[in-house]
Amino acid sequence: MDLVQHYCRAFHAEHVGMLHEYQIFIDEKPAQELVEVYDYEWTDEEV
Repeated sequence: MDLVQHYCRAFHAEHVGMLHEYQIFIDEKPAQELVEVYDYEWTDEEV
């Protein structure tokens, strides 16, 4: 569960845990912040 706690702290995720113990939810605003940080526009390579 250390990984779940990390995502909850670092990415403001919420632990759901309904289907499996590592199921998390990241709301729209924190998810958008993640996209902005990890945007790969600097490369032409397909991901």
